[in-house]
Amino acid sequence: PGFQVQLTGSNSRCQGLLEVHLWSTWRTVCSQSWGQSPDQHEDPSQASRVCQKLRCGEAFNLFPSAHFNKPKNQVICRGSLGSFSNCSSELKRCHPLSLICLEPQTTRPPPTTPPPTTTPEPTAPPRLQLVAGPWGLHCAGVVEFYSGSLGGTISYDAQESIRSLGNLMCLALQCGSFLKYLPLPEAEETRPQDPGKLWEHRPLPIRWKIQNSSCASLEQCFRKIQPQESGQVLGIVCSGFQPKVQSRLVGGSGMCEGTVEVRQSTQWAPLCDSSPLKGTARWEEVCQEQQCGSVNSYHMLDAGEKTSRGFSCSQEKLSQCHELWEKKAHCKRVFVTCQDPHPAGLAAGTVVSIILALLLLAGLLVVFGPLAYKKLVKKFRQKKQRQWIGPTGMNQNMSFHRNHTATVRSQVENPTASHVDNEYSQPPRSSYASAYPALEGALHRSSTQPDNSSDSDYDLHGAQRL
Repeated sequence: PGFQVQLTGSNSRCQGLLEVHLWSTWRTVCSQSWGQSPDQHEDPSQASRVCQKLRCGEAFNLFPSAHFNKPKNQVICRGSLGSFSNCSSELKRCHPLSLICLEPQTTRPPPTTPPPTTTPEPTAPPRLQLVAGPWGLHCAGVVEFYSGSLGGTISYDAQESIRSLGNLMCLALQCGSFLKYLPLPEAEETRPQDPGKLWEHRPLPIRWKIQNSSCASLEQCFRKIQPQESGQVLGIVCSGFQPKVQSRLVGGSGMCEGTVEVRQSTQWAPLCDSSPLKGTARWEEVCQEQQCGSVNSYHMLDAGEKTSRGFSCSQEKLSQCHELWEKKAHCKRVFVTCQDPHPAGLAAGTVVSIILALLLLAGLLVVFGPLAYKKLVKKFRQKKQRQWIGPTGMNQNMSFHRNHTATVRSQVENPTASHVDNEYSQPPRSSYASAYPALEGALHRSSTQPDNSSDSDYDLHGAQRL
């Protein structure tokens, strides 16, 4: 009697996946519990005990979900339907069990005045629910509308325009914006007999019809009709559908260029070009998914062999394709080049080579630097020592001196002796008197072209001095 149960996965506590609190955690109940088969269940009214525990109305529907559970959080219960006294962990993946209970009746205090002749039907806030199709996508499937205790699918005429209504429904389902109407077969054909292709649960009979496709609230959109077992039902695809189509670029020089491939289930195949869809919106989206920059270029490749196959998307963007169509031949692939936000710099080998070269140069400077410096200093000093200033010519051993005791004699008294004895005893002809006239004469002669002739004045005067 003290068991704890809850219904999860919807915006109502009276419908969703059945979970029971066992062994200090919440665990989903497998659809094979209580001896049930996956495609056949007993009268759902036997589960009313669970609905009463949840303070809801009577049990309305009991069905298996299309999704699998995680093995560590699932149990199988035995005994009578709705009993949790004999449950055990299930190690194999199983379909969880879903339960829909009617909304609870609102209780009112005893009336103080006589009740009216007609009592209005108690109502609950209207709500929508999506029954996922065989693709198993979230936010895509058959629309079920619930108003109070009445729920069912919606009759749809393909001639009606439902974009405004579709946006309202996707917003109420918290699934983004409306993408497209989902063409579905007749209601009785939407219940597959193959257990491997079960939907989350079989859609309810048609009980509603679109009253105003431009309505502002769900109460104004639909009107009640007599239950119908056949007819076209309303299905939609919202922008929040999951999982999204995955893409990648292969065959290029990096991650930001190559042939576009998409993933369908567990396999990758080329994305075939859709010639009516022009523009770069699709390829911009592909570049963003690869975490690259904007698209630089794209071009179509040849179809190649006739057996080439791939997938095509009828929408402008891949994020709008809830399913891909297989193309078994003549698939025209597309090569896309995106901007690379992280261009390749110096290779690791180049950086290592530069570092080794710098280390080698430093080693050579340490070993041979001091020796080369000493040689340069020695060469500079030798060059400086060779710079000698003095008389240059045939005889570098002559010495020059000045007789400070010599008297200047008049040219009138002894003109001949002044010319013969010592020409250095005479004052210079110019007004400038030099202290070392012989040294200055030698420097002057060294700067001019030497004359080695036998009648040179230098030899004659030297002979006279001797």
